Amino acid sequence: MNIVITETRVDAETGEWRLSAPRRADRPGPASPGCPFCPGHESETPPERLRVPADGGPWRVRAFANKYPIVSPGGEGGVTATGLFPQFPATGEHEVLVESPAHDWDLRQASSAQALDILTALRSRCQALGARRPAAVVVFRNYGVAAGASLRHPHSQLVALDQAPPGLVARWRLARGHYTDAGRRLIDDLAEAERAAGERVVFDSGVLVYQPYAASVPQQTVLVPSDGRGTLASATDEGLASVARALPPLLRGLADVLDDPAYNLVVHAGPADVEDREVARWWQWHVEIQPRTTTFAGLELATGLLVNPSRPEETAPALAKAMSAAAG
Repeated sequence: MNIVITETRVDAETGEWRLSAPRRADRPGPASPGCPFCPGHESETPPERLRVPADGGPWRVRAFANKYPIVSPGGEGGVTATGLFPQFPATGEHEVLVESPAHDWDLRQASSAQALDILTALRSRCQALGARRPAAVVVFRNYGVAAGASLRHPHSQLVALDQAPPGLVARWRLARGHYTDAGRRLIDDLAEAERAAGERVVFDSGVLVYQPYAASVPQQTVLVPSDGRGTLASATDEGLASVARALPPLLRGLADVLDDPAYNLVVHAGPADVEDREVARWWQWHVEIQPRTTTFAGLELATGLLVNPSRPEETAPALAKAMSAAAG
């Protein structure tokens, strides 16, 4: 029998899902001695699933299963309920991708080639995780303690979810509905509208970088490649390269205008259990960065409304200037 170590609990009042993952509490913190991600400590992590380069020499990037997973790789049964307390196993795969052997390095310091190494490795792991046909593969990077980073060593994470949570399903439904009504992808129409407005565009060469009209936090920023692919797993080499060229100077620009903020970087992709040709009809993979510069307070808790103390029309020009200066 498989042992379920994480579970999904459903809030009866809102219909929202909550993951109960007790093993996450065992993660080492930033003050923990030693670093399992540094060279020479490879035996402290689960076995490698990817190594770049693959020749067995010194590595630049490596990936392995997360020792403290958000989801469990197995589980039995479907939804169970006791009165108003429904739950079901939170199953899937959770991986870590270490971005560099250097402990004090950061993605903002990367060359385009180094950033491309990382994105290419993430694409490879998305393809491998997608082979088991999960509902979604979520890619994210937490920078700084306030953003949830438990270890300082630069790394990204991938979570393959066997069940797509309501937030993802709602996002996909909006995009599919727009395609059904307009015959065009929502992300393409948004890109066209942002270019026409101009005031929220940060950068536009190979990849469109802009701050969304309804930004949740100051300096929230989106990068949209133009490769026409639905998921990161199917991204083209040029699509990855365009993001790799823009991402490091963008992160340096954010560090400049916000004094090195904690942030979350996520890759938005469509469902992983549908052929990309179908997903790409209504979705384009893209990247979003949300700096952690505001505090979740009472109104947000009571209503779900996020309060942004700034306007993207006012913050985007400063970031555009800083990104340009960072690019040299």
